[in-house]
Amino acid sequence: MAGSDSGKSLSNNVLALLGSARERKHLVTALDIRKFAQAIGETNPVHYDDAAAKAAGFSGIVAPPLFFQTMTFDAVPLEQLPPDGSPIELHVPVPANRAMGGASEYIVRRLALVGELVTVRSVLKDVQAKCGKAGEIYAIVVQTDFTDASGDLMASEKATYLKRN
Repeated sequence: MAGSDSGKSLSNNVLALLGSARERKHLVTALDIRKFAQAIGETNPVHYDDAAAKAAGFSGIVAPPLFFQTMTFDAVPLEQLPPDGSPIELHVPVPANRAMGGASEYIVRRLALVGELVTVRSVLKDVQAKCGKAGEIYAIVVQTDFTDASGDLMASEKATYLKRN
């Protein structure tokens, strides 16, 4: 559904990227969960204490629901980032030099557990060019799925990022 409301068409280089995917793996650690829970002010002991998590019906310490967001982008050396400094997963060759979040829709089917190896797969679903008040703006839509070792979907995010000058 790549389109353009401004009359300008997207380049073939951009259109050729639609459907492209990046896949990576992330091992969930107790330290990752603790740091995230502390950063968001989450004090529920199921995120810190194995016994509390088991008493609550989990098989071990679990991450807060939006912990999946920490796995969305790879941590790469600065020199590998696009010129605008955005994550490499958002590197779409549009004539814009600033990126910002637009919208995000999460579906969490189950929480991540300590010790799980999560497969993170991001797919470029759409790119649209629109004319905004300050000029051309590009909406980049990325679908990211988080699956467990059995291939079962744990969570998914449909995110729209905006790029403009």
